[in-house]
Amino acid sequence: KRSSTSRLNIEKNDEASNFMFSLIGGTEAFVHQSSSAASVSLKAAPLDDMVGVSVETGDKVFDPLGLAQIHGLIKDDEEHFGVWPSPQWLRESELKHCRVAMLAFVGAIVQSTGVHFPGSLFGQYYEGGKNFISGEALASAFKTCPSGMAQILVTIWLIESKNFPDGAWMGYMDRAPGDFGLNFFNAKNDPAAQLKELKNGRLAMIGIIGLSSAYFIPGSVPFTIPSVN
Repeated sequence: KRSSTSRLNIEKNDEASNFMFSLIGGTEAFVHQSSSAASVSLKAAPLDDMVGVSVETGDKVFDPLGLAQIHGLIKDDEEHFGVWPSPQWLRESELKHCRVAMLAFVGAIVQSTGVHFPGSLFGQYYEGGKNFISGEALASAFKTCPSGMAQILVTIWLIESKNFPDGAWMGYMDRAPGDFGLNFFNAKNDPAAQLKELKNGRLAMIGIIGLSSAYFIPGSVPFTIPSVN
């Protein structure tokens, strides 16, 4: 019998494992997402009920490594219980990365045309030309524009604290993945709109990785347009 302490420790590790499993979220991406009420647990729902399948994969679930099946296979194994996220958690992670990537890609394209927002906040500015990979850019941002960084962190805190995917790792989240309470154009009840978001988001993740590679390694990505200084 599993102890309540074990379950508590599993839930506490959800956020710490977010980055690692977001990398594999895309391989589970081509499985359907439920468009029914948020109270339906995806832990018990078949993968074929999740939005995501389309003509690209012959209208079939694309999960050649069976990553979306692992959680169900080990749920009764006391030794490995909770070491792998449920499809519900994977879809939540995928949608977050899709949305951020779409914003990032549009931002990169706008910047490449030479359009730059002033970025002034209380007379503070972010310094350009800092290395992001080494951490120099992040340290510089906190030093030269603390008000801007505080604004970003507070916004993230407000969104995440209200919409934290509690229970998603084990498949017990009481809302649909990616549902932040908004329903633009009635998309919450429209599987076709949900599929469009996933497709555009997946393409945006590939696109922003390509643009980043082209920036840090010039010539690594063919057909990319040089940015305008």
